[in-house]
Amino acid sequence: MTDPSLPEVVRIASDLIRFDTSNFGGGNAKGEREAAQYVGAYLEGLGLAVEYYEPIPRRTNVMARVPGRDRDKPALVVHGHLDVVPAMAEDWSVDPFAGLVRDGMLWGRGAVDMKNMNAMILTSVAEILRAGEQPERDLVLAFFADEENGGVEGSALVVQNRPEWFEGATAAISEVG
Repeated sequence: MTDPSLPEVVRIASDLIRFDTSNFGGGNAKGEREAAQYVGAYLEGLGLAVEYYEPIPRRTNVMARVPGRDRDKPALVVHGHLDVVPAMAEDWSVDPFAGLVRDGMLWGRGAVDMKNMNAMILTSVAEILRAGEQPERDLVLAFFADEENGGVEGSALVVQNRPEWFEGATAAISEVG
């Protein structure tokens, strides 16, 4: 259990780290289903309609659209990935999937790539919506499977089979810009 006195963004990042979404590449992965369900439940708690796409068992992608004030403006995709590269516990001084806060730092696989950023996306949108505000234009929030393997079993299949998720979008931002 994450300390409830910690900021929400830390609690969410810690929770996400606890889902072992290790991706060994080449279709060998533990899967993102539980992490995607966690993200989806959080977004539903904000009043957003959530869609899931699981083209391969346990390789789950999740999306929600935040309506903007000006629906005529092109939508912006803000996206993250839910998988992580493998962590060998013997190489760590802490359990890589415990999501521990120690010495003022969050420790665990995904604390830097990219469960931290996913938590920032979620809490930033939450702050906007909880304040009764809307973004200027629609935001498409997408959280993909399989980024650590080039998106073959994640974003590539989403774009191919769920293009409506990105209707009206002209730009996207993520962990590297």
